[in-house]
Amino acid sequence: MIGTQTQRVFSTVPLNNQDATVVSPDQLLAHVRETPNAIVYLLWPEDKVLLPLLRDHARVYVLGNLKSEQYVEEMKEALRNGAHDFLDRMAHVSTATHDTGKTDTRSVDHVIRLVPRTRPSTSVPRSKEQSMFVEPIDDQEPQRREEKHESYPPIDKKLETVSVNFSRLDELHIRPIGGRQMLVVTSTKGGIGKTTVAMNVARLLHDHANSRVILVDLMHPHGNVATRMRIKTEVNLKTWEPYFESNALVTDQVVLTKLVVKHPNGLYVLPGVNVGQSCSPELVGYILTHLSRIFDYVVIDIGPERQDLLSVAMSMANRTLLIVDYDLATIKDTQEYLELWSRRQQSLEKVSVLVNFEPAKKDRNTLTREKCKAYLNGLPIIGFLPEAAGMRAIHNEGKVLVQEDKSHPFSVALIRVMESLVSGFAVKEKQGFFARLFGGKKS
Repeated sequence: MIGTQTQRVFSTVPLNNQDATVVSPDQLLAHVRETPNAIVYLLWPEDKVLLPLLRDHARVYVLGNLKSEQYVEEMKEALRNGAHDFLDRMAHVSTATHDTGKTDTRSVDHVIRLVPRTRPSTSVPRSKEQSMFVEPIDDQEPQRREEKHESYPPIDKKLETVSVNFSRLDELHIRPIGGRQMLVVTSTKGGIGKTTVAMNVARLLHDHANSRVILVDLMHPHGNVATRMRIKTEVNLKTWEPYFESNALVTDQVVLTKLVVKHPNGLYVLPGVNVGQSCSPELVGYILTHLSRIFDYVVIDIGPERQDLLSVAMSMANRTLLIVDYDLATIKDTQEYLELWSRRQQSLEKVSVLVNFEPAKKDRNTLTREKCKAYLNGLPIIGFLPEAAGMRAIHNEGKVLVQEDKSHPFSVALIRVMESLVSGFAVKEKQGFFARLFGGKKS
């Protein structure tokens, strides 16, 4: 039975039952928060990004394709992520206004795709009121942020900080891709190279994603992505809070010009909160939902300090890279976190281990590759990254190793990881002016 008389029913698509209220995915969370004991129907996997945000506020049913070859896996994933039940969309979606035959019902697998699939558009018209952007409470705040916009003073006289700029006007017309492609990079302790890996992965993805990659710093309370990239801006995670609290429908233009930062190297960045500030899981879910609508790839740098935020990020992500090294304490912590995530119904199938700081020569450490694999209880190890001499000097220049030296053993190893992680990934070498002028392959 689709609806009841005592509970209000919302859906992202028209249903056979006329009592269901059809709501745009961008507005669904706001409606559910204002309606106690709501029931929600979502298309699966098209609207799966909404499930982690709604499951604590409503009873959520997902509408999938029971004839799909991946039906069993899709059902398991939906139930693990908090769905009340997995229903047949053919029996519930109104065929008069929604052509289910044109809907992409293929499962969203755990391989990040180089060419993200587009999101099928429903026949639900968006009203003029829904399409209007709602300004935050303080109308002067964006202007003050631009006035305060500045760069870090140089560390030494030879090094100059980059000039941070927002998106150009012609980039405001980028057509949203709809489907999320999200990668979480995390670890069980600090100093293990998590941020280094996240920055290098984002750089590699940027080179192959038409500049639609954003690096999100969810470290609390000491995120240092912005510092490493030698940028300073008033924009950070907390900048989104007035929009979140007013249930604003944030347009692509507002996100690209006011809520994220574009580095001159082409990579978009959302810096972490300042010391003394904090984010709620709901705010993080709100932010990631909007970013996944705009960017091809969302790379998240996050540690274990805030398990509530990590849980939201991992639930929404296609893949989690868990960074470890040849340290028994780290391996023990990793085992405990895996048990914790399993109890919280996090999908460990989406977790891959990346071993960092592998010594170039054999040393006295008895913890080997084989023992790492045994201690991690069969969790897939996607790669081993060697120790990288001189990496700190490159970081202090606001750069990353994969961009400066693709032939470095660290770069080679990480590129291999990306080739196994991203369908169709391939490194493109830059060519000189004459090669491009006389018909060489584009970089």
